[in-house]
Amino acid sequence: MSKVLVVGNLTLDIIHGVDHYPVEDEELRAHSQRYQRGGNAANTAVVLAQHGHRVSFVGTRADDSHAQGLAAELAAADIDLQYCQVIRAAACPLSCILHNEKTGSRTIVHYRDLAEYDAAGFAGIPLAEYDGFHFEGRNLPQLVTMLEQVQRARVDQPILLEVEKPRPGIEAAFAYADVLLFSRVYAMAEGCRAAGELFDRVQARHPQGILICTWGEQGAYARTPDGADLHAPALPVREICDSVGAGDTFNAGVIHGLLSGKHLHDTLLYANALAAKKLQQPGFAGLAGG
Repeated sequence: MSKVLVVGNLTLDIIHGVDHYPVEDEELRAHSQRYQRGGNAANTAVVLAQHGHRVSFVGTRADDSHAQGLAAELAAADIDLQYCQVIRAAACPLSCILHNEKTGSRTIVHYRDLAEYDAAGFAGIPLAEYDGFHFEGRNLPQLVTMLEQVQRARVDQPILLEVEKPRPGIEAAFAYADVLLFSRVYAMAEGCRAAGELFDRVQARHPQGILICTWGEQGAYARTPDGADLHAPALPVREICDSVGAGDTFNAGVIHGLLSGKHLHDTLLYANALAAKKLQQPGFAGLAGG
């Protein structure tokens, strides 16, 4: 399998299962509560490792008890943490999540005062050893500096960039990626009512990349650099158990498929199936099996 460098965020998630989204000033009793590892890149790294890839996670982490526990979980999942930057006397980023058990939606309140990853430290990573690179679209302008470093070090290894939400200046990173992974949230924030509208806009300025966008129950869409459009329908899910991290799981499916030499359409189908499996179970255990 491939050796993959994954760059991004690691958090502690506290997930409350509720039967409706509360109105302001309402007191609402949760049906369930669980603590789990979160962060887009960390979740993607875990699912990739389940597929047998050798994964290095790169990001900052605190040194409190929560962060130490999360690091131990990643290490137990065979994820290399040697290039992380440990911030002393810092608090682990925390996401408090309301998971609506009737609709499957999740509402996140995120707290973070942890410093972002320093691109100067990234320069010490032996980038040429990796077969692929995946970045969360965050931490600008450090992100662009790291992408530039990868561009100089790589031969032909693919660079994937997740664009989950609009961030000031995120478009400056698009030119460095071979695969752009967009969310419906980002597309709609840009005023696009369909994935094709987003692809038209992005491809006009960045024609070199593969563009992928998930669109909820409609499935996943993609456009190749030569303008071919692909669509993979979502798999039916009778009941959503846990939607937290489904997008991160989809991204792992895409990375796995492309690094394994699958056709792009087959890759989308596989990533959809993996995300559907995630929706039907709590957490991330065993997603690559079965």
